[in-house]
Amino acid sequence: MDAARDLQKFDFTEEVIQHFRENRIIPVDFYNKHGQILIHKKDMASGDDINRLQKFEKQGIYFLTAEIAKIHPGSGKKGSLDPSFDKLINPTLTLDMSRGATDLLSDIKKFPLNGDHVKEINKSINAVLDDFKSSPNMETGLVNIIEVMKNAGMPVDSEVLTKRTVIAMALKVRAAKVFTKVDMDQKKVEQMNLMMASYLADIGYTQMKIPTHANLKPEELEYIKNHPIISYLMIANLPEIEDPVKAVVLNHHRPHRGEGMNNNYPQTKPLVQKLQGYREKYKDDYRKNLLATDIQKQVKSILTNAISYEDIGILSIAGEFASLTTPQPWRQPMDGLRAMKLILNNSFFAYNEKTLKDFFDHVGLSLCDNQPFVKVGDYVIVASQDSNRKVFFEICIIKESHKNSIRPMLERIGTIRPKFANNGKIRISGFEMGSLNVDRRRAIFNLERNADPRRIIYLVDPEIDPEFFDSLDRKVRETYPSRTSSDSDPASKTPVS
Repeated sequence: MDAARDLQKFDFTEEVIQHFRENRIIPVDFYNKHGQILIHKKDMASGDDINRLQKFEKQGIYFLTAEIAKIHPGSGKKGSLDPSFDKLINPTLTLDMSRGATDLLSDIKKFPLNGDHVKEINKSINAVLDDFKSSPNMETGLVNIIEVMKNAGMPVDSEVLTKRTVIAMALKVRAAKVFTKVDMDQKKVEQMNLMMASYLADIGYTQMKIPTHANLKPEELEYIKNHPIISYLMIANLPEIEDPVKAVVLNHHRPHRGEGMNNNYPQTKPLVQKLQGYREKYKDDYRKNLLATDIQKQVKSILTNAISYEDIGILSIAGEFASLTTPQPWRQPMDGLRAMKLILNNSFFAYNEKTLKDFFDHVGLSLCDNQPFVKVGDYVIVASQDSNRKVFFEICIIKESHKNSIRPMLERIGTIRPKFANNGKIRISGFEMGSLNVDRRRAIFNLERNADPRRIIYLVDPEIDPEFFDSLDRKVRETYPSRTSSDSDPASKTPVS
């Protein structure tokens, strides 16, 4: 075999590896650069088989160029599953959990969290989890948590807690595939741990005087940012709570895994300093032995980057959706579709692509009554980074899209410069229309099929950003006269190709 001619290097993208795991396949034979076979294709592949494949990432692994169509996601049976309108969230169990949360949050304002509290939480979340997993349409039905909580009359904190826990559960369950009884038992432990962390993540607020108005001052924002470590300190000395739960609670506002600016808080250095200060304070107190020992574990995990970014990302993004769709003292609740759009548009400094993609792929559609939030014809901004870590922003139009995927086929319109704002969180506040540099080649990028470095970070929505949308739409129509109003998709109110 002429290896240079017939072989193509395999890129270990998270999306492709997840596709292999979900469909239990190694779809092609894999070779070394000399054309010697390393791993045979295999149906009913185990997790160990796929882990073995990943071990070749550093040295390089190759496949036949002619078989590239077998590599990409979407070719397996999972891609053919149609969304169901079966409502998965049990109102009785969910409202029982929310009422229990209300009682707990009231209780721990006066008394410490204890083992009996933890047992009650475990019982409550286990009932919700088992009920969810028992549905025959568990993977495709509606995660109708907004509907269940809409008229429940729960306090804001317990409503957000309940929504966050249920959404995190649904995402964790749907993103996992299990092959054996041992796998199932292990996954149940992981799911329960994430639900427990989601339940307890914000209990630190019970010990704080949180402002309830809009437009917070910088010092108010900095005060609020103390709540993850306070929540952690409230649970760290309890033997009934698993170590992974404590780690996720401590780090649940640190979901952005990657380099460059981000909205993680607390940042690593001040967090470690605070933890070491608490350890020094409690190391000689025998009643706080477990706390002092756990702090040492947490510091080591943070410094060695050994924390569970997947669960942290799930909890964080589930919490953002829960908060946006819950009425707050300073604003009305948002509907699911608008919340999805805002999460995407604020994602660049908040989440890595896997967290965002898993959220939209696994629960996005079913949180919005099966209404897609991205459609063919929508304008989107994509970001990519070159070898010198310079970031480029491009405007594209969606050509093809599968359900609610944020890895669709795109047509490039041109490059543009973003505008940034920092009101306690860094965000993209808009784009400079005057910086638009149109590319008349109209290149096509299929993000689903290829290991393309681009990621969608902004949806140009006519309701969220009407001025920019109108200017962009007018410019595109002037540049490409074939895009007339008769070619528009009335459902999306945007032009299509």
